[in-house]
Amino acid sequence: MLVSQKNKIQLLEERADQALGGLAFLGVLALMAGVAALMVDIAARKSIGFSILGMIDLTQLAQMACVFLVLPLAFLRESHVSVDFITERFPPRVRAAVECFSALLAIALLVAILWYSWGQAMIQVGQGDRSVTLGVPMLWYWVPLLVGTFLSILASSLVLLKAFLSTIKKN
Repeated sequence: MLVSQKNKIQLLEERADQALGGLAFLGVLALMAGVAALMVDIAARKSIGFSILGMIDLTQLAQMACVFLVLPLAFLRESHVSVDFITERFPPRVRAAVECFSALLAIALLVAILWYSWGQAMIQVGQGDRSVTLGVPMLWYWVPLLVGTFLSILASSLVLLKAFLSTIKKN
C-alpha cells in the first residue's frame, strides 16, 4: 500500500510542478514586461524627452507578480538556500524528520503572512486605495501576494507529506 501512496504522491507532485511551473512562467513574463516597459521609458526619455506615465506603478506590480508567482514553485522544489552540511550526515529517517520540522515552520510562517496580508489587503480594498500615478486598485498588488502565499502553503504541505512518509517508510 505504501508503494501505491508513493506513486500517488509522485503523480500529485508532478502535476503540481507543472501547474506551478506555468504560474512561475507567468510571473517571469510579468517581470519581463515591466523591464521592457522600463527600457522603452528610458530610451524615450533620453531620445525624445517622453516618459511613460506610471512606470513606478507598473514596475512595482511586475515585481510583485514575479516574486509571488514564482515562490510556490521554489517551495515545492525545495530550492531555497539551505545549509545541510550537518543534516546530510543524519540517517535518512532523522533527515526526513528534520525536513518535516522545516516544512512545518515554513507552513506556519506562510500562514501568518497570508493571515496578516489578507487583513491589510481588506483594509486597503475597503478604503478604495489606489496606486499613486495610474490609480490602479491596490487589490491588483495584493492578488499575486495572496495567491502566491496560499499556493506556497499547499506546496509546503506536499513537501511535508513527502517528508512524513519518508519518516515512516520501512527499509
